[in-house]
Formats: sequence, structure tokens, C-alpha cells
Amino acid sequence: MTRVLCLICLLLLGAIVEAADITPVIRERNIGVRVRGLALPESLRKDLRSGLTNRVLLRITLLEGTETRANANVEIALKYDLWDERFSSQLTVNGTALSAPELRTVDEAWAWLIDLSLLQLFERPATPATLTLQAEVLLNPIERERMEQIREWVKENSRYVPLEGAPGAASESTSNSVFNRIFEHYAADQNMAAQWREQVTSTPFNVSAR
Repeated sequence: MTRVLCLICLLLLGAIVEAADITPVIRERNIGVRVRGLALPESLRKDLRSGLTNRVLLRITLLEGTETRANANVEIALKYDLWDERFSSQLTVNGTALSAPELRTVDEAWAWLIDLSLLQLFERPATPATLTLQAEVLLNPIERERMEQIREWVKENSRYVPLEGAPGAASESTSNSVFNRIFEHYAADQNMAAQWREQVTSTPFNVSAR
């Protein structure tokens, strides 16, 4: 009985250690996130070597209480070049291409995915606030051809969505609204949605006025 209890405790501790975590990264006028410990399926390691494109979608939400202040739509695309033996990596935020790391091995790609730093996603609020971050993550959510069409459309039409009340703030762009509806549709459908999904929420944190 004692051994069984010890085993259960070890399993519980392991689950706690491996739990995903999202924390804010605050730099000057901006709020970014660090997402660590995503429980990606082990099958992804094989898929990353396949030469096909694998995509991770993240919808990062900035909340004040239960009110959504802003969303950021993030797409990561990884394709292994079997000839050059290196990854082609793409990172886009709200349709804008950002710098992605050079990755040569599956281990390097895996390490990047389970410790993501996404900076300058949101503007700091104009007044002090208590905020929360939430990340919804999908792996390969829809067929590759359709995902490519959506990615190109969002890239051409999306724009940054500032915090409500920030200078120059406007209502959510049409493209981001469409992206969010697509995300919600596939996240809700167990049969069509994704190879894998996860949701993680930060503890509330305080920010001073910018």
C-alpha cells in the first residue's frame, strides 16, 4: 500500500512539474508572453521529420477580469527540408511575419515549441490594471491546403488590434474576427478540430500605466 501511495504521489508531482505555464513579458510599452511546457504529443517528433508542414496555432487573449481587452493570433509553421536537413520555420502574429529561429534538428524544433517567447503582442494599458493571459493552442487544426489559404488571406488582410482605449484603438479588424471564428469553430468540433489542443491561463498580474 505504501509503495502504491508513493507511486501516486510521484505521478501527481510529475503532472504538476510538466503542467503548461504562461507568464507575461513586460517591456516598456508592450506586453508579450512566454508559454512553457506545452504537452505536445510525442507523435509530433515523427511528423516533424516527415517533410510535410506542421502548424501550431495560438490565440492569445489579454483579459481584465472577465473582459477581453485584446487578442493576438499566432501561427507557427515548420517544414523539414529532407535535402538540406534543416527546418524552414515561419512565425506570424496577426498576419505579420516575424523573425523565427534557425532550426536544424527535431530536438531544436521541439525545444522552441515548448518554450515560446512571443514579445510585443499587446500595448500596455493607459491606466494601472490587473490582467490575465490565456492561450488556446491547436496543432494541425485543419487540412493543409485550407490552412495555407487561410494563412495567406490573414497575412494580406490582418492588422494589429490595440488595447481598448489605447490611442488609435479601433474595433477588431475584419480579418482577425474571421480568424477568431475559424479558431472557435475548429476548437469546438471534436471530430474536425485538431491533432492536439491545450489551453493555459496565467495567474493575474498587475501592470502600471505606460
